[in-house]
Amino acid sequence: MKDDDFLDGLLTPEEIARRITASSGVETTARTVWEKARRLGVAKKIGRSPLIHLSDVPRLLEEETKSERRAHLARITTGPAALSILQKARKKRARP
Repeated sequence: MKDDDFLDGLLTPEEIARRITASSGVETTARTVWEKARRLGVAKKIGRSPLIHLSDVPRLLEEETKSERRAHLARITTGPAALSILQKARKKRARP
């Protein structure tokens, strides 16, 4: 696969959500698409622009089990990531 072919397959979460909604009739938001892409490890960013490759869309459509979601939550709510979140929240509360 050439590099330009790969870049042609990059879509924003908004575009993917619109396509899912149009083809299935199921209302899907860009935020839902992006959050699942991040959980699955298929999310990409160029600068601040979120992108997902077209070849990863079938993985986004697969059903997640509750245990997979719980495992993801456990990873982000323990350790350094959780500490960082708590420290930011404390700083916001401390501001006058």
